[in-house]
Amino acid sequence: MPSALRSGQLYEAEQLANLGVGKNTSIFRPTAEQVDTATFKAIVGDAQYTKGGQLKGTIFDSSPQSGYPGYLEIKGGTSELNSTYQLRLQTYKAVTEGQPYTIQTTRPVNPAFQQWLDFWGVNVVKP
Repeated sequence: MPSALRSGQLYEAEQLANLGVGKNTSIFRPTAEQVDTATFKAIVGDAQYTKGGQLKGTIFDSSPQSGYPGYLEIKGGTSELNSTYQLRLQTYKAVTEGQPYTIQTTRPVNPAFQQWLDFWGVNVVKP
């Protein structure tokens, strides 16, 4: 396992423990019907697929089912946080379910991406 990946996993586990919430293991994979909606296209853009032809999904780091009041994604490191398919897909799920979504990050956030997150009601916090 690459050291950066292992480091990120350890950081995530530490932050979840500090918050007193569990790790989410449920995959959110959009349906064909969802990717055909105007809301999906506005938030996510074009759907992405695995090599096997399945719609790509995402796993939030924590969720209401894991004890967090909404959805949580933890991003450690120092590189700039930019728009990714994962973060847009997570935003879509939170928006369509009316759930709060928080990105907890030590990384600087690209200003244009921060504006996009603000527009969709995503809360970005520093630990």
